[in-house]
Amino acid sequence: MSERERIAARIRALRAKTVENGCTEAEAMAAAEKLAQLLADYNMTMDEADLRASPFGDHVHDAAGTVALKLWKPASAIAKLTNTRYWTGGRAAPTRITFVGLTHEVEIAAYLLAICERAMRTESAAIMHAVRRLPHIKQAARVMPFLDGMADRLAARIRAMIPPQPTGRGLVVLRNALITEELARRGVEIETGSARRPMNWGAYRDGQRAGDGVALNPGVAATSAARALR
Repeated sequence: MSERERIAARIRALRAKTVENGCTEAEAMAAAEKLAQLLADYNMTMDEADLRASPFGDHVHDAAGTVALKLWKPASAIAKLTNTRYWTGGRAAPTRITFVGLTHEVEIAAYLLAICERAMRTESAAIMHAVRRLPHIKQAARVMPFLDGMADRLAARIRAMIPPQPTGRGLVVLRNALITEELARRGVEIETGSARRPMNWGAYRDGQRAGDGVALNPGVAATSAARALR
């Protein structure tokens, strides 16, 4: 535990010393004075002290098939919405997607990714059924651009749900720093990849339209997401 983490823990303990919690009025006053002094000495806010107590969590999502090849697109947008970090791949499963961040934000990320995968599988299965008599290479030429379009549209809709950043960016910077520290403790290094452009633009646009029809927000509407993720 770093010195700043120790101070944050001490601040939280001092805040709990109240008359309602069994302290005398004199003890509560002394605790409040010490708390204020620590906040001033270490240039810390109560928000930072609370954030440093938040538990980190992770979620591993294993996918297979053609859908798995495109699932990273909505996953990338989900990570931005939920203030988590994500990466794909791993020794156990090349189509594995992992989120790391504050526990409640990772839970939202897992929920949204499951919605996206289910929708993409349902729609791609319908396309595969329609082209089942075609040669395999022509099936792929129809399905893969469709999934590209659907994944891109889902990602765009998720990014549109990101709430405006608050005026003070101190907590945003702190949150990112804490997640970076957590990844370092886990020995995780994230590299940036790139995507290929689709060839069948008709199928791509069909996929975009399918992405527009997915209900992303039963419980994660933009307003509720803004409250949960700030």
